[in-house]
Amino acid sequence: MARLPSPVKAQPVQSLEDGSYLAYIYPSDQRRRRRGEHCLVRVIEYTIDDPARSGHGERYRLVTTLLDAKAYPALDLVCAYHERWEVEIAIDEIETHQRLLDRPLRSQKPVGVIQELYGLLIAHYAIRFLMHEAAVQAGVDPDRISFVQALRVLQNAIPEFEMTAPEQLPLLYERLLHDLADDLLPARRNRISPRVVKRKMSNFKLKRSQHYRWPQPQKPFRQAVALI
Repeated sequence: MARLPSPVKAQPVQSLEDGSYLAYIYPSDQRRRRRGEHCLVRVIEYTIDDPARSGHGERYRLVTTLLDAKAYPALDLVCAYHERWEVEIAIDEIETHQRLLDRPLRSQKPVGVIQELYGLLIAHYAIRFLMHEAAVQAGVDPDRISFVQALRVLQNAIPEFEMTAPEQLPLLYERLLHDLADDLLPARRNRISPRVVKRKMSNFKLKRSQHYRWPQPQKPFRQAVALI
C-alpha cells in the first residue's frame, strides 16, 4: 500500500461495494506508456473528520494491489496504512531486545552476514506469530502483548518443550499461548503530537509554546476516517 501522489491520474475501471474502485495506473516514462504498460490497482479515497488530527479535511488516495474488497475492507486498509510507522518498533525489537549484543554481526563474510540476518528475521517472525496466536486466542489486540515479556516466556519454555513427550506438546502449546497473553500491556491512549521540530532542519514547523497544549482527538482513529 502507498499514497497515490496528486499528479498521478488513475483511470477508473470498476466501482466496489465499499466505496473503493479498481483503476489502471500508467508509468511516467513515455516509452513504457507507448508499449502499453499499465498496472491494475485498487484506489481508496478518504478524509479525516476529526479537527484535532493532522490531515483533517485533506483528501487522501491510498493505492493497493489487494483488489478483493470483501477480504480486505477499505477501512481496515486505511487503519493499517496509518500504523506503518510501527515497523520502527520491529527494528527496535530485533536490535535491542532480541540480539542483546553491543557489537555488529559476528560473521566477517557476506554469506555469513546474510545467514545471521535470516536467522534473526526468522526468529522475530516466530515470536511475533506466537504473539498473534496468543492474542487471537485471548480475544485482544496483538498490540497489548509485550514483545519483551513474550521473549522471556519463550526462552523459559524452550527447555520444557525439548523434554516433553510428543503427545503432550499440544497441551503445552496451549499453555504457552495462555502465558503469552497473561500479562497484557495497557490499551494505547487516544492521543497525538503536533508535527513540529525544535530546530528548523526540515519542512516541519518550528515548535512553539502552543504546541505544548495541543488539542487531543475526540474519537479513535478508526471512527475519524470518512471514506469518500
